[in-house]
Amino acid sequence: MKKWTIKEVQDEIDKIGLILDYPCNLKIEISNRATKRMGAFFYKKEKDTIKPLKFVFAKRLLDGNFPEEVVKEVIIHEYLHYYCDTKTGISNGHNKFFKSMCLKCSITNKATFNYKIMNEDISQKNIKIYSIYCRKCGKLVCVHKRRDAAERKVKGYVSKCCNYRLEYKLNNI
Repeated sequence: MKKWTIKEVQDEIDKIGLILDYPCNLKIEISNRATKRMGAFFYKKEKDTIKPLKFVFAKRLLDGNFPEEVVKEVIIHEYLHYYCDTKTGISNGHNKFFKSMCLKCSITNKATFNYKIMNEDISQKNIKIYSIYCRKCGKLVCVHKRRDAAERKVKGYVSKCCNYRLEYKLNNI
């Protein structure tokens, strides 16, 4: 698995900033102490505005423990906190606006991180992850741990990127 540098994280932030026409040049830190959360957007509330300070990502997220698409999803998720909060001048948390932006950017709108570390001893446990892709362009739309959730997504939704049907693939980890 790929180990990520700060430059590569910045490149991903630049890509999504270009797509949304909302550039971002915040400081990026890698934290050894972050254990529960994989990423965070820090800001300071000033009068009626949000003053962005920095992004912090967990070292274990960027050390090659997770698939590339999972790392990208966390980076985009944190960028969207920056985007939503600075656009509105308030902390949006995981409200409807934030969740709609997640879906617009083809990432999950869930607030919690549910992916297992790839380098854990999983010899006793066979972990399955269902990746949902656009059938037309192959872009990753989301990831589910349960097959029924993946099947429901494929049957009931179309991709935001191409407005096309979805498909899922099983990844045994």
